[in-house]
This record gives sequence, structure tokens and C-alpha cells, in this order.
Amino acid sequence: MAEWTALKNIDPHCFACGQGNAHGLHMRFFSDGERVRSRLIIPGHLRGWHTLVHGGVLATILDEAMSWAAIHLTGRFILTQEMTVRFKKPVRIEEEVRVESCVAERISPRKALLKAEIRNSSGDICAESSGVFALFTAEAFTRMNLVPENMLDAMNQSMWRSA
Repeated sequence: MAEWTALKNIDPHCFACGQGNAHGLHMRFFSDGERVRSRLIIPGHLRGWHTLVHGGVLATILDEAMSWAAIHLTGRFILTQEMTVRFKKPVRIEEEVRVESCVAERISPRKALLKAEIRNSSGDICAESSGVFALFTAEAFTRMNLVPENMLDAMNQSMWRSA
């Protein structure tokens, strides 16, 4: 059985994984080399109805998990092209959930299909998703000017390594 190792985060301000974002989810990711996962407790300010987590927040968690899996497991920079979410059970605020993602298929050198699921503390699948992600080299990301060069360099040096 493979060991889960922590993955290093470069952007402290990301809503989903930034540890410095006061309003964010503060997700931390781990990988066993085939999958990526995170555990988190979704705070009350991200609620929808009464004690339920807003569906858009659940979609964000799924997208973030698939993004980290795409980056870490393919060694490429990514952008989400399309995503489908299926909500199966309500998720309550302040309850720990686990999200796990993997590369389901490498469609081409520049495209991958990812899958992710959120489970509640009882292990029930509450939401699942699939998404197509565009894969880019560092040079292509630089040409598109999507990330400042110093951050791109830091990501290129350490994003695919353990923390």
C-alpha cells in the first residue's frame, strides 16, 4: 500500500487551497502517486440552506481536487475545460468531508479526464464529478501570461514534489 505524502502549495491566496486566504477553504492535499485527496471541515459562512453546504462550494472542492490531481499526476499546468457535478446527498457545514481525485484517462498529450468524489464522515458519497482538463507546459503557460513568472518558476520547481 502506497504512502500518502503532503503536496506543497505555492499560492497562499487561492480560495480553495490558500492557507493565507481568510475566507477560503484551506484545503491541503496529499497523494499516493495514483490519487490526490484532502480532508476539510467546511465553515458555516459557506452555507446554503440552513445547515447545508452551498452546492457551488462543493463544486469548487471537486474542481480543486481534480486540478491538483491533474497537476501532480500529469506534471503539467492545467486549466479546467469542462466539468460535470452530480449531487447525491446533502453535506452539512462544520462536518468533516474527504475529497479524492484521480486521472481517469489521458485523452491526449494536451488533455485529461479527471474524476473526483466527496464523502461525508460516514463514508457516503455526497457529490461526484468528472472534468476535462487542458494540459500545458510551463512555456505555454508563460506565453499565455496567466501566472506571474516568479510564481510559475516556484510552481515548476516544487508543485509536483512533496511538501
